[in-house]
Amino acid sequence: MSDDGDLEAEVRDLRAEVDALHARITALESALDTDPPPSVEDETASPAVEPDTAAPRADSTPDSGTVPETGETADSEAPPGQRNWERDIGMKWLGGVGGLALVVGVVFFIRLAIEAGYLGPLGRVLTGTAGGLILLAGGRYAAERQGYDRWGRLVAGTGLAIAYFSVYAAYGFDSYRAAIGAPLWVVLLVLTALVAATAVVSVRDHAPAVAGEAFLLGYVTSYVGLDSGSFVVSPAYVVLLTAGLVTIAAVRPWSRLVLGSVLPAYVLHLAWLERLEPPEAVATAVLVATFAVYTAGVYVLRASDRTDRWHRRLVEATTGLNAVFAVLLLEGVVRRLLPTAPDGVAVGAVGLALGGVYAVTEARLGQQNSAAGVLAVVLLAVSVVLAADPFFATAGLFVLLCGALAVGSRRDARAVRLGGHLVAVGTVAKLLAVDATELPAFSLADPLATAMGRPAAYLLGIAVFYALGRRFGSASTTVPSTDRELSVAAPYAWTATGLAVVLLGLELSGAGLSVAWAVLGLAFVGVGLAFDARSRRLQGVVVLGLVTTKVFLYDTQGLDTLARTLSFLVLGGILLVASYAYARWQGEEPLKRLSG
Repeated sequence: MSDDGDLEAEVRDLRAEVDALHARITALESALDTDPPPSVEDETASPAVEPDTAAPRADSTPDSGTVPETGETADSEAPPGQRNWERDIGMKWLGGVGGLALVVGVVFFIRLAIEAGYLGPLGRVLTGTAGGLILLAGGRYAAERQGYDRWGRLVAGTGLAIAYFSVYAAYGFDSYRAAIGAPLWVVLLVLTALVAATAVVSVRDHAPAVAGEAFLLGYVTSYVGLDSGSFVVSPAYVVLLTAGLVTIAAVRPWSRLVLGSVLPAYVLHLAWLERLEPPEAVATAVLVATFAVYTAGVYVLRASDRTDRWHRRLVEATTGLNAVFAVLLLEGVVRRLLPTAPDGVAVGAVGLALGGVYAVTEARLGQQNSAAGVLAVVLLAVSVVLAADPFFATAGLFVLLCGALAVGSRRDARAVRLGGHLVAVGTVAKLLAVDATELPAFSLADPLATAMGRPAAYLLGIAVFYALGRRFGSASTTVPSTDRELSVAAPYAWTATGLAVVLLGLELSGAGLSVAWAVLGLAFVGVGLAFDARSRRLQGVVVLGLVTTKVFLYDTQGLDTLARTLSFLVLGGILLVASYAYARWQGEEPLKRLSG
């Protein structure tokens, strides 16, 4: 080859490389001008955002000169921070309204065909189905071959809806059902095949929106199956759909798709339970299977390569919704299935299952499923409250609280510790709202009732909270999303003091209550001074301030002369003693002592 030929070959190679670089730059500029929803990168399982542009394909010829400018690429010169309203209206609104209008037009065409007698019922169904499939294939071709991703998927979704409801008309419309004579199982089989094929194609095309529409229509098909009068068709269909979602999640971690299916799945189960009243054993098996499949789906999503915060939040929300719906439906079914079993059996079983999920996820994946850990502890607490009498329920809550905090601290399980803290809040609420009114008060005439009454419950709570406050010591926790550190021991210690004040208020009244509060405040001040514990001293000062307010505002008006006199004398003496103790404790350098 001559030198001129070599030079021409090198020029052609350089021109091809320049054209390829130009094509890549155009695609990047188009991507910057796209306004995707949150985490669209991960939802499509693609390393780059899929722009709504006619991006060059890998098989485009390098010597084509320049990339052809289309309606979707002509706008790439706009600044990235400036939203192009013309393009949004032209692509999104016009396309969406056009798709809806097309669906409505098909509906009116069917009506017109019925009135004019153009086609028989079977011909109308076949025509609508064929037209929908053509739109589905055309939209997919426009998205995959020509790069019009958003427009193509919009057209594909429109075609899917037209084909679906055309097939549904074979059974859903009385006149069609009478003329065609298609049994329900045939219609369900065709609809299932349509949904399954669309789901497979959407997974291949990285199109979560089309897959979501397909599964939504699948749940509609399950609702149609309720008309069969069988307690097997609809729930089995829902379980199969859920298993299909989990299978897709193993290939494409579309967490939004899994989360969005939880509500329709359990709503369909509820409609099935209310309409057909299936045997309790069958209903329990179906609900347990649905809960287990969604639990497996959460694990699959956790094990995926996606680690962004949006994905984790969606997975946590899926765990919570699955557990809540399963508890609400299972509890009523299990009560009918096992009439002699204590209440809360289903709640406790779901809580134990979530605890296992939390342990397995942490051991196998090295991750902490926070929603599973927190809900496991909370649901176990709810089951204890439902199953036991008020006093034993309170005792069980304290046992669960201590166990959760011990396990959480030993294994560094923050979710379990958080669940324990929530149980502590709920236990305090139960003491104040339930135990204060339902449990018997102190009575020397009935020692057994006193041993399992209100004083015993409150004293148990006071002891446990003081012990936990001492156990945590100077430990602190970080507030999520901030760098603020909060003490763990202080809330427990102050709660114990508050319960002591409330207990005295429930068991005593009048001057006796004033004296008891004053003695309690003096005791806290004394302990705080003796052990140099500032928190105890402050608690004593708060209690003394409370009793002082009571004596001056209430005792002067609501008590007789003798009781009022006793209240003031005791309060005055105790305040003087506390003041003297503070003076002795400060020593020769009071300011230094106080600051220390």
